Amino acid sequence: MGLQQRETGNYITIYQGKFSKRVPEGTEGAIERVNKKGKTVHEMFYDSLVGKLVGIRTQDGSYGKNWIFEIQDSGGEIFLLQLSYSNSYANKFLKMLPNIDVAQEMKISPQMTIEGKKTITALFVNQNGQAIKHFYTKDVPKDLPQWVKIKVSGEEVWDSTEQVEFLEAMVNKDIIPKLPVKEVPDNQKDLLAQPSVEEDIPDTNTVPLEEEDF
Repeated sequence: MGLQQRETGNYITIYQGKFSKRVPEGTEGAIERVNKKGKTVHEMFYDSLVGKLVGIRTQDGSYGKNWIFEIQDSGGEIFLLQLSYSNSYANKFLKMLPNIDVAQEMKISPQMTIEGKKTITALFVNQNGQAIKHFYTKDVPKDLPQWVKIKVSGEEVWDSTEQVEFLEAMVNKDIIPKLPVKEVPDNQKDLLAQPSVEEDIPDTNTVPLEEEDF
């Protein structure tokens, strides 16, 4: 089983440092909250996701483009991790991808801590008991474009467009051709054809990722 603590899976996301899956009201163990759109949702939360990366794609949503990462566990079940295009967790995972052996299982564990008014997110990926490091780092960015300041309505803001587009091009050129053949169980073929989960208003990164994010 890929997600720890539960045996079902489809679209999941990350909320406050945990994997989150929407479930029907009344599901045992589910937590109720009101999302940014003012809608009451019920979710199960998980610490980690274990499986092989078998698919990556982008998909347009109500609030812009999303990443869809398809993770298949040892039992054949596929989990669809949906993150907004410039999401900090997605950014971290993409920067690790060149160092991940896509032929092997990995364990993905998100984390979020709050220090004063500062929220720090982290993403840990392990394979064969070893922590995967970022291929692109702050000290050695290689050819990764950095965030730049642009003016929007007369105010300077940080923009990550060039960096994220570079990472998407890297995924298409270097990662997707290496992904293992995806064998979809009959009971999940309809799932992969369905639209993504109803989106909440995404968190937007407004400053470059800190050094501790690498």
